[in-house]
Amino acid sequence: MEVCRKGNEAPLHIPSKDLHVCELYLAKRGLSAVPDLSRFSQLRYVWLNNNRIKDVHGHMFNCCLAELYLQNNEITSISGSLRHLTCLRVLLLHNNKLKDLEETVAELRNMHGLQTVNFFLNPFTQDPEYRQYVIHHLSSVQILDRKEVMQVERTHAFRLFSPERQRILDTLAFGRRALTHPAGRIMTQDTLKLRVTHLTR
Repeated sequence: MEVCRKGNEAPLHIPSKDLHVCELYLAKRGLSAVPDLSRFSQLRYVWLNNNRIKDVHGHMFNCCLAELYLQNNEITSISGSLRHLTCLRVLLLHNNKLKDLEETVAELRNMHGLQTVNFFLNPFTQDPEYRQYVIHHLSSVQILDRKEVMQVERTHAFRLFSPERQRILDTLAFGRRALTHPAGRIMTQDTLKLRVTHLTR
């Protein structure tokens, strides 16, 4: 298999005789594009960091990939290239040139097992609501930009990006509180009528 390299250097050859390889280290190889690794059906861990990759196109990885390292490249978009990786648990994309937050997050929404993500040092991380946006839309993520996602952050993100649902929950919670005795017993309609009658005497 030949892989594009920068400049006029000779192509990098990846042995393809062993299709059962589960790890592939291609960091610091001067790559300008992601090689097609989809035929390596057992591949679980791929390092492509510290290259010159600008874009990730097509289904270059098999759907069973668990960890993908793409940090320290020149990637501007991942749209249409990663959404099939539903088994992905770790994705490092920090120090790239990703500008579209919504497009990037949309690409990852089907990854329900995604636990660790790095986006720092990308242009879209300058958005003041960036972290809350990612936490809300990628709810499985536990570590974002090397920092643990706390429950208080999840609550804040939910209120920020689902205000209508939050208002409904708040209303239901208020209704439950209003119909509850201080001791915690739920008030029946008969009890409520007795209380109203007592107050109007």
